[in-house]
Amino acid sequence: MVRYYLVIILLFSKTLLVGQRKTTPYNWPQDRPLTKKEQLMNERNHGCIKRKTETLTARLKNYPFSMSTQIQIVSFEGNRDSKGKFTYKNDSLPRQNDTICYSKLKEVKTLNFLQIDSLTDILYNYLYKGEINPYVISHGTSYPRNAILFLDNTGKAFEYIVICFECGMMAGSSKDMWIGYNCDQKMNMLKELFRKFGLVYGITKGLIGDD
Repeated sequence: MVRYYLVIILLFSKTLLVGQRKTTPYNWPQDRPLTKKEQLMNERNHGCIKRKTETLTARLKNYPFSMSTQIQIVSFEGNRDSKGKFTYKNDSLPRQNDTICYSKLKEVKTLNFLQIDSLTDILYNYLYKGEINPYVISHGTSYPRNAILFLDNTGKAFEYIVICFECGMMAGSSKDMWIGYNCDQKMNMLKELFRKFGLVYGITKGLIGDD
């Protein structure tokens, strides 16, 4: 269980926590379009780089990892219209009342200690390469078919992260969650991790173009 591992690490780990490297601040304009040079800088800074070396102990202090006894990654079919085509919905996790319906999930993988280490390393230690323009926001359509579930001591998922690997989008179930920065390569890193852990639906199968 995550909290059990956390206690063990706190007792025995002597690894020092290294803080995030500072970057040179950039005063992004709010009252005019970006110049070509600024656009190129902003695009470059959206790339991922491992700028933190937080220990697993520190990473597990982030909610909802801090309150979880199990972490699962899952896949599900998503929403389809009357013609069988995928339809847009931010959160299409199958539910019965307020509980996730496991019988309707396609794949479920409970992560072990080392797998949680790999997952949290990607989420929290990889950041933007530099300062980004927070006023340049892109919106897209998401067809999530994968998720990370956070389970409490009763085995119920109390929070989750839905993911659309094809769309490059992910979203937490509540504003209290901190799931790191979605720099450009992070989704591909998570996708490869899900594949390595044994999931295929939403990754190599069940894609939008397959129906």
